[in-house]
Amino acid sequence: MRRYTAVIAIALVLSLLSQSARAQYPKLPPTNLGLSNMQDGKPPGTGWFFQQYIQSYQTQSNRGPEGNDAGGAKINSILSLSQLIWISKIKVAGGNLGFTVLVPLISLSATGGSGTAPSINPSPWGDIIGGPFIQWFSRHLFGMPLDHRFETDVVAPTGAYEQAYAINPGSHMYSIIPHYTFTVFPTNKFSISMRHMLTYNFDQIGTPAKPGAFYNFNYSFEYAVISSFRVEAAGYYLTQFVQDSYNGDDHYYQQVYNIPDTRERVFAYGPGVGYVTPTGLFIELKGMWETAARNRSEGFRGTLVLAYALKR
Repeated sequence: MRRYTAVIAIALVLSLLSQSARAQYPKLPPTNLGLSNMQDGKPPGTGWFFQQYIQSYQTQSNRGPEGNDAGGAKINSILSLSQLIWISKIKVAGGNLGFTVLVPLISLSATGGSGTAPSINPSPWGDIIGGPFIQWFSRHLFGMPLDHRFETDVVAPTGAYEQAYAINPGSHMYSIIPHYTFTVFPTNKFSISMRHMLTYNFDQIGTPAKPGAFYNFNYSFEYAVISSFRVEAAGYYLTQFVQDSYNGDDHYYQQVYNIPDTRERVFAYGPGVGYVTPTGLFIELKGMWETAARNRSEGFRGTLVLAYALKR
């Protein structure tokens, strides 16, 4: 039922900022963690679409390089993300050419920890993201119906950022995110959706610090109870496979700060439901618990998705 999703959605800046040690090296920029799951590769067709995401994140603990409790303040957030999607009738490589743009607003807060709480930039503006994609409708894989999409997005450093604050809604860097999304139907009622994303980051503006490249995916196993109502088991996984670097040296933070490993990791799982109203409004509600975190926070994400066709 994630039929109204046509492209990437940017996620929270929150959990990347969870422990005081992270102030010593650059933080991963926001990415899509559990925003797009159900029927992600199967939009309803060509035309203009609008999607609204509301996602809350509650930190339960902060984890160090070995998964140990790192303590420190807990960063919580609420994200409001607006997405405009256009899927054209123009054919490219046998698929339909499209484009999307996303505008995030983020509210951040800090709780717990010892000493002074980290300073938070009060501005809500996150980084704008956009890019082209090709959507392939009604294909088959080993006889199973398949809809899939390839997209390349650019994250622009338009979000609020001031060096005086320890936590900012903007990443203050450019990132490129190619990703591949599909929904396949082994049976009429059962479907599997996945979105695979690879993120390459450039230096933070005005500094030689660069977060390492990382890979993440969203997944969903979906069952149609009735034609307009589906349930899902969904989640996401993130793993950073390149160390953070400084002046091109990816051993800098180990040598200077004695940090054994700057790479991040997290896995999440949880239930969800999706419903299409008689008027065509798609509603998805889901909750996901994180586990196996490294060098980042571990918590709970609750997400509401609303999607509607503006013009077809």
